[in-house]
Amino acid sequence: MLIEENTATAATAITAYHQGVIEAGGEMWTQPIVLKSDTITLMADKKPLELHTGDFFQTASDEVLPEVIIVGTGAKQEFIHPKIIAEAASRGVGLECMNTASACRTLVLLQGEGRSVWAWLWP
Repeated sequence: MLIEENTATAATAITAYHQGVIEAGGEMWTQPIVLKSDTITLMADKKPLELHTGDFFQTASDEVLPEVIIVGTGAKQEFIHPKIIAEAASRGVGLECMNTASACRTLVLLQGEGRSVWAWLWP
């Protein structure tokens, strides 16, 4: 078995998570954020259950879609509408919902593998 150290080099790398705070891109974020195509932006004031397809794919015609979209819903896992997951699947994108701690760990793992991944994270 080959064991290698993966170092976070992406501008969107998650370096720490504590309930209510996400450390990403060298900054501390206490508001919901979107990590997409090596950028971090503040999310519109929405809750996970208020998301719709346009939140994920509004600029998709201009961008290469990721392999996976991760939704970190805060301290407690919530699910988004199944129609959004079905739309993502029809575009060849996996969409997974989990609590934010799990989402941060999954994001670090996928980025370390060099996978294309976007994330919507609530602290």
